[in-house]
Amino acid sequence: MMKTKAIHFTAFGNAAIVQVSSQPLSSFPFLPAGPAIRNGGLVISELTASGSVGRLAALNKTAGWLLLTDADILTGAKQNRVVNRSVLLAPSSKTVIEVSCVERLRWDYRSTSFSTPGSVADPNLRSKKAGTFSYMKHEPDFRNTQGEVWDHVSMNLACDRVYSKTENYQELLQSRMEKRHHDLPECSPAEGCNGLAVILDGKVISADIFGNEESYRHYFPMLRDAAFTLSRHGADSEQPEMHEAYFRALEAIDEFSDAGRHPEEKHPGAGTLSMVETERLVGFSLMHGKELIHNALFARHDQATK
Repeated sequence: MMKTKAIHFTAFGNAAIVQVSSQPLSSFPFLPAGPAIRNGGLVISELTASGSVGRLAALNKTAGWLLLTDADILTGAKQNRVVNRSVLLAPSSKTVIEVSCVERLRWDYRSTSFSTPGSVADPNLRSKKAGTFSYMKHEPDFRNTQGEVWDHVSMNLACDRVYSKTENYQELLQSRMEKRHHDLPECSPAEGCNGLAVILDGKVISADIFGNEESYRHYFPMLRDAAFTLSRHGADSEQPEMHEAYFRALEAIDEFSDAGRHPEEKHPGAGTLSMVETERLVGFSLMHGKELIHNALFARHDQATK
């Protein structure tokens, strides 16, 4: 049983992040995949020369276990993608990973392999993806993962008035950062923390818990920016209060921890991925044996907007 403590709070407009310590940490050695992609230790490429929108090949040439999360965006090759759900890549292995396109109007090579842009998918997009894997679907004609992702990208480009010739989600994220980066509060990974929850309009919309602090420190600045670029400011934007935010974050994490697990038999990569959900939350837990790799939870989309 994990014990979670709220450690640090940072607010920005109607958004806030709560950094948490969730113990015990994993004794299983794994690293975030981003640095290995940048130094060539992990090569992610199109599955075939002609490409497959929903699948990519991940060649781990290192001697370490590498974590790709559902927040990771991959840019280049024939079109940009986002990882569908977190996956653990074994040392010296080739894994076919499941992804969705986030650049609908491009299908031509710009590079032989993918790179990482230094940003991650926003919590709302991640929630939409997770919802398509739900065991508790209320909509009989629920859109597939790719359809939900395309709808999200198209709608947000329009709402933010960002023109992209290829409907490139990365251009949306860059535009949001350009508008906000001068105003973003200073906020670093708090000592001893390995997770954070995102609060928007007083509600927890997402939370990530990592099995080690190194992975948390890698993802923290990108998760922070993804959260704060969703914030609103003004008379109609009430700033969250610290103690209430702490309570809401721990309540959501406890609810997630107590929920049942639905292991995915055909999930790619190493370890076990289980869907975790309640009437209010949906997400997943990636484990290697009994060791935590990555937990991700999200408010169900209808709950997040109430």
